[in-house]
Amino acid sequence: MRISNILGRELITIPFSTEALQANLRRLQNEWDTVQASRDRNSIYQYLAAVFETVMAWAKEGRAVNRAHRALHLRGFPLLREPEPFAAVILCTSDPEKVDDRTRSKWSRVLRYAAEFKDLDESLRDFVKSRGGINECAARFSRRLGRLS
Repeated sequence: MRISNILGRELITIPFSTEALQANLRRLQNEWDTVQASRDRNSIYQYLAAVFETVMAWAKEGRAVNRAHRALHLRGFPLLREPEPFAAVILCTSDPEKVDDRTRSKWSRVLRYAAEFKDLDESLRDFVKSRGGINECAARFSRRLGRLS
């Protein structure tokens, strides 16, 4: 894939290797482990912010769904035709015994809500807390989806 820049020069995109994807997933898994070792109930924002930043970086390159698909494959999960990237990354990097389907879905809705409305200079934690917390942000995203359909 070749892309030209403003100067008219041809840029070559560098493929995102399997090793790079595995390193991303390991980093997020380490964040999960750190959060689980903490007694602070607000520490979950540290993990969610890391997931958010990773998926948003992928999305900026237009590769979030592709990399989520690859992550599921690498971790041995059933492949979906078009996985929701936040949910897929959470599934691949958290403990499924502690994060059930409902929790993963809720966190994914929170992160999708933040992707639409959070300012770049605002932390995920501050954004979510200023809008009523994790449950309220998930509900806001769900209500928004209801209006769009």
